[in-house]
Amino acid sequence: METEVSKKTDERISWWRESRFGLFIHWGIYSQLARGEWVMYQERIPVKEYEKLARDFNPVKFNADEWVRIAKNAGTKYIVITAKHHDGFSMFKSEVSPFNIVDGTPYGREVMTELAKACKREGLKLCFYYSHVREWRHPQAQSLEVHDPNRLGNYGNFWDYPEENRKNLQTYIDEFDKPQIKELLTQYGPIGIIWFDTPSLIRPDQAQELVDLVRELQPDCLVNSRVSDDETVEYDYLSLGDCEIPGIPAGVDWETPMTMCNMWGYYSQPDNTYRSPEELIHQLVDIVSLGGNYLLNVGPTAEGVITEEQQERLGAIGEWMSVNSEAIYGTKGTPFKNTPQWGRVTSKENKLYLHVYDWQKAISLIGLKNKVKGCYLLSDPGCIFGYNQSQEKLLGYNRLEIELPPITPDPYCTVVVVEFDGEPDVDQSIIQNDSGVIQLSAIQASLHKEAEGSRVKLGRSGAIQNWIFPEDWLSWEYIATQAGEYDVRLQVSTYPNFLKKDYGHEVEILINGQRLVCHIEDDETVKPDQPITIKAGRIHLDKAANYNVSLKPLKINRRNLKGFAFLALQLIPVSSPMNATLKGFQALS
Repeated sequence: METEVSKKTDERISWWRESRFGLFIHWGIYSQLARGEWVMYQERIPVKEYEKLARDFNPVKFNADEWVRIAKNAGTKYIVITAKHHDGFSMFKSEVSPFNIVDGTPYGREVMTELAKACKREGLKLCFYYSHVREWRHPQAQSLEVHDPNRLGNYGNFWDYPEENRKNLQTYIDEFDKPQIKELLTQYGPIGIIWFDTPSLIRPDQAQELVDLVRELQPDCLVNSRVSDDETVEYDYLSLGDCEIPGIPAGVDWETPMTMCNMWGYYSQPDNTYRSPEELIHQLVDIVSLGGNYLLNVGPTAEGVITEEQQERLGAIGEWMSVNSEAIYGTKGTPFKNTPQWGRVTSKENKLYLHVYDWQKAISLIGLKNKVKGCYLLSDPGCIFGYNQSQEKLLGYNRLEIELPPITPDPYCTVVVVEFDGEPDVDQSIIQNDSGVIQLSAIQASLHKEAEGSRVKLGRSGAIQNWIFPEDWLSWEYIATQAGEYDVRLQVSTYPNFLKKDYGHEVEILINGQRLVCHIEDDETVKPDQPITIKAGRIHLDKAANYNVSLKPLKINRRNLKGFAFLALQLIPVSSPMNATLKGFQALS
């Protein structure tokens, strides 16, 4: 039953759900050094030295109308700009401190007023990033982070202000945060989001005070989850980690902030690399297909210019969006649990949008029960595709096969529209896909919590979290459409480099009466954002049929309280080319 609170939240966030795509802008006096927005912390620059940067900050090429035009042409619907980052410099006129762009620089112009007017003219929402806990200039600000139960990381200014026990975060909140938030919400008209960052060890009651202040000043302004790590604080949507694309739909409103290159603020060092337009467009589609929003960042120069490299990539996204935006704006995530091999799926009312990355002679969707009315190319609705719907009699699953004509596809992603009657009705069974792979992910598993004090759960990354007791276990039911020999792979999540890890687990996999025993060890050749893949062994499936699988730990190492971060099992036909990509494994069978 819808409550009054949930109704107000739905009304407040409706524009954001419709938007799906926003532009993040990291801009400040750090742009002059061209070494990113963290340069003050990374190089331990003293406050008195850093403050000198303001004297030379003179972005004479800044043009609010040009920035907003670039954002709009890219297809974004809202702009989030750094009003104050961790360095403590305010990019707006503030009575709280003269360390701001109007009072502290030779430029002296109110850029936020100019952006607010330009956004209003073009119909974009203006939103403010605000670092409310982490600040390197103010002596009372604190920024301690919990790395593990026995270790804290200090991301505050410990070189100028080393005595942590003398800092008082409440003083900083009362004397700095609150009056500046009031300025941001009373000087520039309606604001879409106050985008808080890095809650560190802020208490829930302190964070709620900031949320309440936003609600009092602008009831329709959204607040993101980075205001606090405590779920009792009343934020509007979930901000995932920087550049984090989850493995599963989060089940709530969520957003991913994404860099375009190595850093968020302007960075011109020799090691800088940019993501390709193809990667950026695929990220947009991937995130929206999981029900999220994509917040793509640019870092303008000290002169106020969005660089040519950034504009080229935004232009490529905008060109794609000019044709395919219907498949992005206002859509929901995929109704299918199985991710197709050929691309991704978004949905809206009585339509599915098939985002085809790999154009081929035919593609199929397994599990759609609705009667299809037609299939056509989004960029050319007159280009109608042949299709066939069928139901497998023995195993009962539905298949839609679409014939793709020999056209020149979009270089990044071609969208096929499937129309049908009513809302999508999809069978959520796990069914072997057309490549022959059977994917048994954590999100699809039945979780058997049999340990006393069990805290095991599915994390938003798509991995199992807090699996520290061997009494807990997982199981699946699936449909195999092909008999034969299968190699079994097990995938586990990795951790950021600064976190201690738990490996050295041993697990038992039971499939069709066959038992595999697998050791899970670290693989230092795998990047932290990539899963570790282990070959567990080989099994035989006698026929196309329904099968059961169980995964039971024999031993879990929980020294660092991380445990077994399971992602997925994969059953791959021995003849599949995917088997050639696996390098190294440890297994017993």
